[in-house]
Amino acid sequence: MGYTSPTPQDHLLARLRFRHLQLIAEIERTGSLSAATSALNVTQPALSKALKEIEGILGFAVFSRGARGLHMTVQGSVVTRGAKLLLEELRHVHAEALAAGPEGRVSAILRLGAPAYLTSTVVPKIISRLVAGKSLMAVDLHEANVPRLFAAFLEGTLDALITVYNPDVMSETVGHGVQFEKIGEEEYVVIAPAKHPLVRMRAITWETLASQSWVLTRKPSLSRLFIEDSFLRHGLMCPPPVCETDSPRTSAQIVAQGVGLSSVPGITAKEAVNSGAARLVRVQTPQPRATLGLVYRTAAARHPRIKLLREAVSQVSGLGLPIAW
Repeated sequence: MGYTSPTPQDHLLARLRFRHLQLIAEIERTGSLSAATSALNVTQPALSKALKEIEGILGFAVFSRGARGLHMTVQGSVVTRGAKLLLEELRHVHAEALAAGPEGRVSAILRLGAPAYLTSTVVPKIISRLVAGKSLMAVDLHEANVPRLFAAFLEGTLDALITVYNPDVMSETVGHGVQFEKIGEEEYVVIAPAKHPLVRMRAITWETLASQSWVLTRKPSLSRLFIEDSFLRHGLMCPPPVCETDSPRTSAQIVAQGVGLSSVPGITAKEAVNSGAARLVRVQTPQPRATLGLVYRTAAARHPRIKLLREAVSQVSGLGLPIAW
């Protein structure tokens, strides 16, 4: 066999250590060398020397030095983001190995995030397929609003999301190697307390809705984006909410207590209406439909965790889910 000269990647793998990644991540987190020394239990001269070594291995500066301290370079921000993801993945791999045990009880642990209203509808169907059979997959499910889910995902503490496509939140993922695959669509509707006068009316205008009390999810949630956009398309300002929440399900529960109207996904509206505590408001011009999908890192597409998840999602979406109103 002929000799193959080492590539720059070979050189990087031979010299760069996880300890180096930890140093970079900690300096970025604390904002200075002096602050990072305490967390890393090293002296400042030793940390300065290590940082110069890291930058020598990489071939560029991770931080620029100025009168006001360290500032991350453009290339450094890319490296730091990657360093955090690699460190989180190392912790996750260790947790998987501990969970597997000598007998191989678990093959992988999927850290999955989803908004609460989907964890009672679509997500359980996906999880049932993930843990069935011989895959030995375990699922660590996290529920939160969409902005918080994406923040955790970008930090590397979640492997994937089942969520709505929120353009404001998705714009923050540009350059992060994030993939979004459509599962289905979900309509957003207006609900009111069961005894509210509007539930007996038909073709209600947005002018009429503008005079009502509203319970809305906090910005930049998609429910809030859709309802504000709907008012604006009719030349109206969205009324200031009498109550703000973190999830559509919470909003629906507050509506059920007679507080006001709310804009929620169709799945959430079904739950509220079926309970008898809320009714659908028949709006003259409906709101847009939301796109539901699977979010994962492009670089992880071939990882067993993501491959199994994509298969399970494909099976569920083939059943016509999510259920529209």
